[in-house]
Amino acid sequence: MDRHVVLTLGRSGSNTLRDMLNQSPGILNFGEVLGEWNTIRKFQRKAFFLPRTDEAYLDWILYSLAFLRSVNTLRSLNKTLTGRRTAAKRLRDIRTFGVKDFSLNFQRYGLSGYLDARPDIKVIGLIRENVVDRMISNAMLGATGVVAARGGADGKTRTLRIDPTRIAGLLTDIETENADLDAMLSRLPDNRKYIVRYDELFSDPESRQRIMEGAFAFLGVPPVATQERMTKIIRAPANDVIENFDECLDAVRGTPHEALLRDAARI
Repeated sequence: MDRHVVLTLGRSGSNTLRDMLNQSPGILNFGEVLGEWNTIRKFQRKAFFLPRTDEAYLDWILYSLAFLRSVNTLRSLNKTLTGRRTAAKRLRDIRTFGVKDFSLNFQRYGLSGYLDARPDIKVIGLIRENVVDRMISNAMLGATGVVAARGGADGKTRTLRIDPTRIAGLLTDIETENADLDAMLSRLPDNRKYIVRYDELFSDPESRQRIMEGAFAFLGVPPVATQERMTKIIRAPANDVIENFDECLDAVRGTPHEALLRDAARI
């Protein structure tokens, strides 16, 4: 059985990508495992019989047949009990097992070179290049520097106010994260990675299916027709989402961030 990792950053559509990958009977992607908020990570921290180091823990997740069997059994049971028996997978049909996680977590736990050292693991890099859109998505979750977030119900665009003195820092943080992800991916040879770009994946059904067919071929499984069961994170121009957009624009006027904000606002 092959192994794979979806390497990405937060607010980049990785849950949707994982869901579409798992629509193939030949793929099982477990999801996130490194962050302390994950159930499996909490279990590992408390269970004395599980690997103690982060590297050994990730090896156990990816390479333990016992873990794979347990995960698939529980998943299949859940699907059956919730009336989705056709979504259950037979272990013998699974050709590739993997996880998705953030490049930030690989760095945080000293695993920046983990993928470099394991040439058997294929990597799908999911990149959200629009710095402003990703900054807004983070801000909606209550990132530092966000004064208030409002709305979102009844089909209305959710809006927020951002402290103008923090806007440059928020954008710089996203740029740094993107650069670090790019660096991790650039070290991998082309035959080990498949790059998916957020804006292309969510642009239209035809692009989505083309990209997913490429992902299935990369992972060595037959293509299937996928359904996007989750919505794109941001659909409105930045100046419709940021209530005090003009103040934020003034705060970065004359810097490279001005062009980023203007592009995101389509002005």
